[in-house]
Amino acid sequence: SRLTHLIRTNKGTIDKYMGDCVMAFWGAPVDTPNHAQLAVRTALEMIAAVKEVNASHAEQGLPPIGMGVGLNTGEMCVGDMGSDIRRSYTVIGDAVNLGSRLEGLCKVYGVDIVVSDSTRRQTDGFVWQELDRVKVKGKDEAVAIHCPWGEESAIGTAQRDELMLWGRFLTSYRQQRWDEAATLLLNLQRLQPDKVLYRLYEQRLDQMKERPFDPDWDGSTQFDTK
Repeated sequence: SRLTHLIRTNKGTIDKYMGDCVMAFWGAPVDTPNHAQLAVRTALEMIAAVKEVNASHAEQGLPPIGMGVGLNTGEMCVGDMGSDIRRSYTVIGDAVNLGSRLEGLCKVYGVDIVVSDSTRRQTDGFVWQELDRVKVKGKDEAVAIHCPWGEESAIGTAQRDELMLWGRFLTSYRQQRWDEAATLLLNLQRLQPDKVLYRLYEQRLDQMKERPFDPDWDGSTQFDTK
């Protein structure tokens, strides 16, 4: 109910509940020009709300709740879908499927929110960390994925320095300059020793540093599961 309230407050439409998942979309039935902006803001507010719930759970000796959010922007079919017996107002299409795939990547990268580049490009005022370029199951084209760190006004100097260092690392990694990338990653891990994202790339570097230079490698990661 708390998360649903946040979605509705930010002009989102609840599609359905599936087990422990809530699916929502923006832009229908009422046109919402700033739909991407509202969706990202909602995701950040939802993560904050779950942290509050977990603080309350900790006081009661209850286990914490984990949550992942996937966001994508694109053309979709929206309307009353179904049969002559039962229909529901929903969205379908490749853009919807990609959003679902991105949610599944939250655990892989150790983040709460994974956002496609198409969504990121339609927002302003947020600070982002690019996570990777990925080819999800059923897609041949790589898409950049990002994690929002919050509003620009809430990001401090130390975090901005970390993001700058991370940008340099990604450039070295994608240009297959493995030794340089390893040094930059070591500096990042000194800043954030427990960060899953940095441990993930450490494992990748261990596997790739023995590979010869591949001029056809596009720096993307292939995922064959949903």
